[in-house]
Amino acid sequence: MIPGANDKHLFYAEMAKLLEAGFDIRKAAAVMRDTRLPAAQTHLLKDLESGLDHGETITAAFAKDSRTISGLERSIIGAGERGGKLGPAFRHLAEYFGMVSAARQAMIRGMIYPLIVLHLGVFIATVPLAMMDEDKAKGSGFLTALLIMYAVGLVLFFLGKTVAVSARDNSGADDALNAIPWVGKARKAVAMSRFCKVYHACLLAGISMVETARVSADSSQSGRVRKAGDRLVAIAREGNALGPVFIAETAFPKSFARSYSTGEEAGTLDTDLGNWANKFQQDAESAMKTAAVMIPKVLYFFILAFVAWKIIGFFGGYYAELDAIGE
Repeated sequence: MIPGANDKHLFYAEMAKLLEAGFDIRKAAAVMRDTRLPAAQTHLLKDLESGLDHGETITAAFAKDSRTISGLERSIIGAGERGGKLGPAFRHLAEYFGMVSAARQAMIRGMIYPLIVLHLGVFIATVPLAMMDEDKAKGSGFLTALLIMYAVGLVLFFLGKTVAVSARDNSGADDALNAIPWVGKARKAVAMSRFCKVYHACLLAGISMVETARVSADSSQSGRVRKAGDRLVAIAREGNALGPVFIAETAFPKSFARSYSTGEEAGTLDTDLGNWANKFQQDAESAMKTAAVMIPKVLYFFILAFVAWKIIGFFGGYYAELDAIGE
């Protein structure tokens, strides 16, 4: 079973704590194995131990199971390993997955009541009408409506997931998702948080600017940022400063681009990128919490409108039948 965001948050937080306390990676992994981790993470640590025994790097050993470890994790762990700063790398990942876990839990909590009301609306739309019509089974209409509702929900879910995956490489799909109220703001903040976390880790590791720009843009999982990353890589290969490119690219917030440009001139990029990584994470947390509150409210409004429409329709038909009987 693939670990969820909360499992990853706890795993990386504990690993960061051990590494920052002076444990080497083998000792930290041994301590973690004794804490009854989920099966997938226990297997991950076994892969790590086996890989290290065979002379593999920490990153290569971690990355054997591509389902358990994402590209973002590989990038940050790889940069942390190369720079001798695995503790901060794991801390970055713990903070990121903590943010994702909190947002998902808030969204789930917010959706419970609207979904209850939706089921109530389907019940009102079908069962009372069936009770008025003696030729119909009372429950069949309700069950059929539920099946249709679930089928539509699954189609919309997989359609949204397909578009979201496409948006990682396609700037058009990325722009379309970013145009959705509340969702777009959260997506852009999360993408910049990923970008800055990886960029910061690469800077601390002393990785070349060409590789730093490429890996950071890819890790953003944003088609717009990856497209801008292509230009960053091209300019970095020429040995030119990247500040003007950041300022010219609309994929990056203007305040961030200006800060990058001045930090590049002042030689403070490592500090600046760390600060921006924290800021974008805070922005992402705030935007995701707002989306988790507002989206269920919007759905709740439409569901209530649907329920009200069905109630009015039911009583309208009921009184029409009474009038017909009276005549």
